[in-house]
Amino acid sequence: MNNIIVWGATGQSIVLEEIISDMGLNIVAFFDRNKEVKSPIDNIKIFYDESELTKMDKTYFVVAIGGANGRDRVSISEKLLNFGFKSISIISKYAYVSKSSKIMDCVQILPNAAIMPRVVIGKYSIINTSASVDHECVIGKGVHIAPNATLCGCIEVGDYSFIGAGATILPRIKIGKNVIIGSGSVVTKNIEDNKIFYGVPATEQNRTEQNRTEQNRTEQNRT
Repeated sequence: MNNIIVWGATGQSIVLEEIISDMGLNIVAFFDRNKEVKSPIDNIKIFYDESELTKMDKTYFVVAIGGANGRDRVSISEKLLNFGFKSISIISKYAYVSKSSKIMDCVQILPNAAIMPRVVIGKYSIINTSASVDHECVIGKGVHIAPNATLCGCIEVGDYSFIGAGATILPRIKIGKNVIIGSGSVVTKNIEDNKIFYGVPATEQNRTEQNRTEQNRTEQNRT
């Protein structure tokens, strides 16, 4: 059985635990910068100091940081690769992934997700529970498609963007980099970089307050 470390010890790590086990991988340690976070699995250690990484065997790794935190997920993953740890994609046996789709390194695909033909999923992206990515979509790196979101055909999603739970993106839409789409929204037009959209149909929102919220939420995990 191959070993794996998990960076992040809250919700996303709990979601991934059974999938990791089903893949025949053995979690040997958790890492988290927030010292108030406890290990989500009894008898498996959690570390808060990166210096511990230099003492460990160079196993596989997964960065269990979800939400609109794609930049953090990418930067931490690249740091672990530089430490000599090995990349792996975590893909549920209950997900559908078309043989003609292209899945890059360090992707997470959760149960009941559907990746249809000729889709490209970029590095370090998350396709969450029951999300649907239809034919010929191109997903950038560090993207998170939240549970039950629907991406119709021929959609492009830029790096680090977040598509909220239950959102629907209509066909042939282009979504820029670092975009946030609110839960339940319906996107009917192209969206430029660094925008927040939500509603039915989705309209642009003020990003200033959202930036403060993101910064507070991710401060402990930034590199």
